[in-house]
Amino acid sequence: MRRDYEDYLNTQTMRASSRIITELPLRDLWDERGPVPAQRLRDLSLADLRDLLRCGPIRFVVADVGFKPEWVPEAECFAFWKREVKTHLAEPEQQVIQETFPGGYCFFAAEWRAAGSPVVVLQRCH
Repeated sequence: MRRDYEDYLNTQTMRASSRIITELPLRDLWDERGPVPAQRLRDLSLADLRDLLRCGPIRFVVADVGFKPEWVPEAECFAFWKREVKTHLAEPEQQVIQETFPGGYCFFAAEWRAAGSPVVVLQRCH
């Protein structure tokens, strides 16, 4: 019985490590180890995201169709915010023209909670 359970865990890990995003918005979160128990709370504006960052480090996850979720290490959240998110963030419900953003892409942000910690999922639109 123990061997069957270990095989099951190995299969789940292999599936998670090769799973890609097929549609947005995300319905669930996962990383290379498997599902991440999390709940989507709300869409975030620029002001909302700034307020979250004032409370301390958060986890960013970049979600792009055809790719695995890109989990940004918490220790890099402020640098990632300044370098990438701040100039590419679109407001919720905003009609966007990607060419008006640097590099021709933007993010829509949503707050999730995982184990009591904030996670910000950034849906990349290009």
